[in-house]
Amino acid sequence: MTPKNKILGADGRVLGSRAESTRARLLEATSKLLAEQGVLELKIVDITREVGSSPATFYQYFVDVDAALLALAEEATRDELPLVVHFETDWEADDGVQRAREFVESYTRFWDDHNAVLRVRNLKAEEGNPAFRESRSTAHLLMIDAMSKMVERAQAAGRLPESINPFVASTAVIAIMERLLPYRNEILRRGASLDAQRDTVVELVHRALTGR
Repeated sequence: MTPKNKILGADGRVLGSRAESTRARLLEATSKLLAEQGVLELKIVDITREVGSSPATFYQYFVDVDAALLALAEEATRDELPLVVHFETDWEADDGVQRAREFVESYTRFWDDHNAVLRVRNLKAEEGNPAFRESRSTAHLLMIDAMSKMVERAQAAGRLPESINPFVASTAVIAIMERLLPYRNEILRRGASLDAQRDTVVELVHRALTGR
């Protein structure tokens, strides 16, 4: 997106409404095939065949598959940012665990809605791709900042030690959730029910951020 929220084509031109519609259909097809086939099997010719178009059309909007994946990651980020509202409530009150539960459940729904692209984004970020690393950082920074303030309040109240770095603690909370959510079925096979997994994460998140 540009600062004026205009969508650009691969050549930098501002897209009209019809072109935006075509771009959206290409992204929808990319998302569908990514979920069905995985990133290794994702090919431009298959994406364009899905929408009844040609590879030449794809290249009018994206320079390569990674560019389309980054656009999908950007869409996911727009759905993630509203989750920061969960940290504007009081987790230190008697219903604090319930507040934490609401966040964990909201984040889980968000993850499930964008599972395929988030896993690819994180994989490419961990491999050192700078564009995907920036995408992941942008997605998390608002939540990490809000979490850090919660840790700082807990430190000021003496519930968390001063040796804890608020930014690191908050980043660790996000990392725990991102690492666990893709492996829920494997953990389930090892005897931990989905409810048990959720409740454990809720307790970890609540204690990490509030010291309670």
